[in-house]
Amino acid sequence: MQTSQPARDVAASKGGKPGEIPTYEEIAASPRKNVYVWELPVRLTHWVTATSIVILAVTGLYIAHPFINTDGPASSQYLMGVVRFTHFATAFVFTASVLLRVYWLFAGNQYGHWDQWLPVRAVRRRGIRRMMAYYTFIRRKAPAMLGHNPLAGTAYTILFTLFVLQMLTGFALYSLPFDGGFWPTMFGWINVLLGIPVVRVLHEIIMWLMLAFIVHHVYTAILIDNEEKSGLMSSIFTGYKSLTRGQLEEIHEEETPDPHSQSRWMRFRRKQASMGNSEAEMGEKHV
Repeated sequence: MQTSQPARDVAASKGGKPGEIPTYEEIAASPRKNVYVWELPVRLTHWVTATSIVILAVTGLYIAHPFINTDGPASSQYLMGVVRFTHFATAFVFTASVLLRVYWLFAGNQYGHWDQWLPVRAVRRRGIRRMMAYYTFIRRKAPAMLGHNPLAGTAYTILFTLFVLQMLTGFALYSLPFDGGFWPTMFGWINVLLGIPVVRVLHEIIMWLMLAFIVHHVYTAILIDNEEKSGLMSSIFTGYKSLTRGQLEEIHEEETPDPHSQSRWMRFRRKQASMGNSEAEMGEKHV
């Protein structure tokens, strides 16, 4: 795990070299430690995407339902043109931000990795049950988490699916004025397949779903921050979360793989590795 400078100082104080990443035991030795969780691309895309959604929602609503009237000749009153340009320009920024975040699912650290979103590991599936127990008041204490909690990760998978659908329907509508070329070739088939009215309705429905997610996201982030006292809200600015020794121990215990819960293939691999080590040790003794 990547840690803050104070956590690295722990390693040095225990005989390790400065700059070395400390072990879990070294991190847990202090009452509270800062852990570097969210890398700069994660924080950057978070705020760019959120800001873009707000701008796209306001401008999109105006394009669909103009709520400001202008007087005078059209040549000097071009509010709709300005709004449409702002909407289209922001759409390209939004697309670039989403694509960068998708890339960082594979290039980033363990907390921004794709398996934080898809519950492919048993520990993540257990985490979903723990979070559901907390949200349904079965569990009183919020489970300690370093990265995304598994339930939130699953929600982000759904959210980014909506992002892709929103980009497809948006670029399909953007292609309408073009007479041939790149945009109709790449996205015009969506209008043909679904029909322009359906594409418009889908585009607006997805917008409302994304806005609803933002409201829920802010509420749960504040809630978990108050429960954990881990600096969750500030971490999306600084990248660091602050956890107590007890929280780190809980995370370590939860994320330590249980050999009995692993798949047959993983148990087979562990057994083969163990046999290989034993044979190597026997060979050394004979030598």
